[in-house]
Amino acid sequence: MFGSLRNKFQTVQDGISASIRGLTTSENTKSKKPVNIRNVNYDAGADLLFHYQVEWNELHDLTEQNAGNAQVIDSLVASIHERLEQEWNSVIRLNNTLASVPKINNDIQNLMDQIGSLQELFEEVEGAIFDLEDLNETLELQSSQLDHRLQLALYKEKKLFELESVRAKLATDHSNRVLLHELKQQKTLKERQETFGEAFKQEMQEYKATGSVPKLPNFHPVQSLDEVELDDTDSADLDEFLQS
Repeated sequence: MFGSLRNKFQTVQDGISASIRGLTTSENTKSKKPVNIRNVNYDAGADLLFHYQVEWNELHDLTEQNAGNAQVIDSLVASIHERLEQEWNSVIRLNNTLASVPKINNDIQNLMDQIGSLQELFEEVEGAIFDLEDLNETLELQSSQLDHRLQLALYKEKKLFELESVRAKLATDHSNRVLLHELKQQKTLKERQETFGEAFKQEMQEYKATGSVPKLPNFHPVQSLDEVELDDTDSADLDEFLQS
């Protein structure tokens, strides 16, 4: 608006300047013609022109000043308009925010409901974890029991194997001892038979020489295997073998 006013003043100023130049040109042209001496005040037009020119300069200065003030006012109006635009945008955002408050409240309520559901799920999961821990402890206990049973079975099998080995060893030792005892008895019987044979031969020779049988000394009868007495160590090993 102020720019267009300034353009109008500039147009008027240009027109007045053109008029002044026209008057100056016409005065110069008239001065070349023959001068008629009259009783005329020729300075009255110059004073009037000077007066209007001074007024026009003042008006021009005021116009320039008004144009500068108009620019300042335009800047102020533009800044105020920009500030109003910012405030208006803020108001619009505030209105949008206020309009979205119910939706935010609904979303918060939904979130609270979901948090409640999650809390219930957490409690169920916690209970399931406790049950899982109990089940894990039970499984570990059962596994430990199975390990102990397996170790016990292996130990029992090992001891049974050792017992069978001991039984076999004791049986072998007993058989060897019985065999040695029988060999010893057979050797003793053989020695006695040889002794009795020598004595019998001597008695036969004496009988043939004297015609009478001498009185035989008292000999212990030969013991059978049932009458064989074993040593204490042999009896202890035999009892342990029989009890096993």
